Amino acid sequence: MVDEVEALLTIAEDLERRDERAAAALLEVERLQAEVDELRTRAGAVAALLRELPAVRAALEAEEQAATEAQEGAVAAWRGAEDELARLQERGGENARLQAARAAQHARDALEEAELRVARAQQERARLEQEGIEGGAESERLEQRGAELAVHPRLEHEVVAPATGLHGLIDWAARARGELIVAHAALAADRDTIVREASELVASVLGDPLAATSVAGVRQRLERALGSGSA
Repeated sequence: MVDEVEALLTIAEDLERRDERAAAALLEVERLQAEVDELRTRAGAVAALLRELPAVRAALEAEEQAATEAQEGAVAAWRGAEDELARLQERGGENARLQAARAAQHARDALEEAELRVARAQQERARLEQEGIEGGAESERLEQRGAELAVHPRLEHEVVAPATGLHGLIDWAARARGELIVAHAALAADRDTIVREASELVASVLGDPLAATSVAGVRQRLERALGSGSA
């Protein structure tokens, strides 16, 4: 009887170890899935940024050029208005002076707006250039991380390493994601099998199946039921 009890407890202990390994493997695959998904998302965003960068840069350069030309015209208009105001202040009538003062004020306002337009265009261009620098740096970082993930034991022999560039990385991430989905499904099925075996073992001893999604504590439960104090 003692030998039979020990055999049952040994089986329970083996099921617990198998379940722990299966649970750890599932967590590892889920972590890899999250990393690969994040890598794919970020690579797609950076690739889109770098792809659109030349067109956006050209548009901003055109806007800055137009703003600079508008500023030059506003400067000329302001100087002309100020000269006219100075001339009329000396020898013009009151109405003429008032009109010239209003015209000079309008010219100053237009010049300030033109200067703000130039400043905004320059700021946008500087921001875009910084985004380009950061995008290039992130592209290198993402490719490096992709190369590191590609040699993970779960992926190294199942998915061909990514080609150079973000598009190669995106393609690799899509294939790696598919492989990890398959691996996750297989591991989940293995764990279901272990739980079923544990349930059948408990049912054979206690008459009631194990109602759980893992087999942790099965050995202790059987020890208590069988009145065994052995480990």
